[in-house]
Amino acid sequence: MTPKRIVVVIARAERAPEALRAAVGLTLRGDRVDLCPRVPLDRADPWVARALAALATLGGDAAAPLSAVREADCVEVWS
Repeated sequence: MTPKRIVVVIARAERAPEALRAAVGLTLRGDRVDLCPRVPLDRADPWVARALAALATLGGDAAAPLSAVREADCVEVWS
């Protein structure tokens, strides 16, 4: 199975923890997951910082531009 590029768009700050949890989970299939936060993420929150570090370690972009959705195989929007 060929790995996919998935972009997770975070549209509301209160949904960010769920979106980050889902993004990390999506990497378990071996797909590349990029985040496109449209709201500021609370990087002081230890869980948020850990999730962002995990995505970076796995090759994801934690600050992908909105234009990344055009190149993605799949897009998830958390609003």
